[in-house]
Amino acid sequence: MESTDTTPHLDPSADRSAHPISGMAIGRRIKSFVTQPRLIFNSALLFIFSAAWMRELLHWFHTDAFGTSLNYWAYTDWLIDYSQGFIRRGLSGEIWRLVPATVSRLEFVALLSWLLVLAAAFGYVRLLARSWKTLHLLTLFGLLFLPSLFFFYIHDHDTIARKEILGYIPLLLHLLILEKTFPLAGGSTLPNGNLRRYLLWLMPVTVLLLPVIILVHEGNFLLFVPLHAMITLTVLRTQARRTFPRLALWTGLLYLPAAIAFGAVYLAGTPGYDTLLGLCNKWLAAGALQDGTCVLPPNQLSGSTLPGSFNPMGWSVAQAAHFTQELIFMHWGTWLLILPLLGICLWYLVRQALYSILRSRSPQSFSPRSAQRYSGVFFRKYFLIPLLFSLPIYFTAYDYGRWFTVTCINFVMLAVSLDLPCLEFALRKQGAGEETAGAVSRAHLDHPMVFYAVSILICILAVVLWLPHYCIFSCTIIRSPLLFFSHTYLVH
Repeated sequence: MESTDTTPHLDPSADRSAHPISGMAIGRRIKSFVTQPRLIFNSALLFIFSAAWMRELLHWFHTDAFGTSLNYWAYTDWLIDYSQGFIRRGLSGEIWRLVPATVSRLEFVALLSWLLVLAAAFGYVRLLARSWKTLHLLTLFGLLFLPSLFFFYIHDHDTIARKEILGYIPLLLHLLILEKTFPLAGGSTLPNGNLRRYLLWLMPVTVLLLPVIILVHEGNFLLFVPLHAMITLTVLRTQARRTFPRLALWTGLLYLPAAIAFGAVYLAGTPGYDTLLGLCNKWLAAGALQDGTCVLPPNQLSGSTLPGSFNPMGWSVAQAAHFTQELIFMHWGTWLLILPLLGICLWYLVRQALYSILRSRSPQSFSPRSAQRYSGVFFRKYFLIPLLFSLPIYFTAYDYGRWFTVTCINFVMLAVSLDLPCLEFALRKQGAGEETAGAVSRAHLDHPMVFYAVSILICILAVVLWLPHYCIFSCTIIRSPLLFFSHTYLVH
């Protein structure tokens, strides 16, 4: 049998003509980009945000890994292991079995912490980049630099290496799975995809990653798992024709491994001071702790001479709540003022972002009133309900800034993920039986004067507010912008 040559014969003249066409297309794109101020400013904001993180890495990493700038409490929290038996937060210390003994524990904790927080920050940038052309400059500025979002970890360096940053990675993976299994077709607000493939890809997250981060720190269950469950329940409601109780049951079964891990930690995870002293002596012998820190008082009432986060490991829930109550009363007025203010700012930013995203994706115009109702449902479902689930942490640990920041970051990542807002909007619109044809969609959800006034105010607050993870003896939560930038970029 004679073989047929199917290789196309390229025409040299056609090849030469392709280069000018390609060059002309590139030139048109550049010209289109330059003539649109929103694209220029939005890309500049994303670049500044990314550059700020790289600057922080270059400034802090060496002193974190080889000096004393890494928060000692956070560092010692990673050293807790199972060498003295099963206890809460012990899985992180078992990671050291995979690390060569020649590697300094401090260096490894610093490297791991920076990798995690940078992965989360740049994962957030990737989500924003998917809809950056549609977001208003003022909205994007607030989403990037509001102090209760990722800039919280730049403002308060003591939060670097805190274990809650682990939870952002599974959430970003969940959003990526949603993006890949239910891709948005051009001009469509309803993602179409394969439910079975979504569930198969989600299984490693629910069965492996979430139990792991709970065994590293039990608070991650309350901060992240309810949010994952609500995302899955939304997907099932749009793709599976089942009753709500049945869908809720299937959702609960998916996240049962995470619940079992949390139950095991809660029921059998509180160590005694003898156990903690054994852990301390082990790491002291390995050179990972400071000398003279592994000494308990004779009565062993408080364990206050144990290093860093070893100290409260033996507390019961009642003891933790008692200490939290005493400390938080010192600055309860500040928290009651700042946290609701930042929550309102975030609500308004997300409200505008959701409207811009849906307006750009919808093939038809839709009523701003329906968009307002939808943004309210989205806020209650993905911010207020997760905040309610996380309240036990507020009662037992006084790092209010950290817990509130996690709730804010989770909420904003879901809001700008593009796929989940469109999926949720299609579900709400279908349930309400609303018609979008003939409705009028304007440029801003509010009157332009209201939009610009509120957005500028939020941007000013993003510059002057500084949110610490706790307020104990002093709470300089409001700083001058000049003082902050001079202290951060000139003194250091």
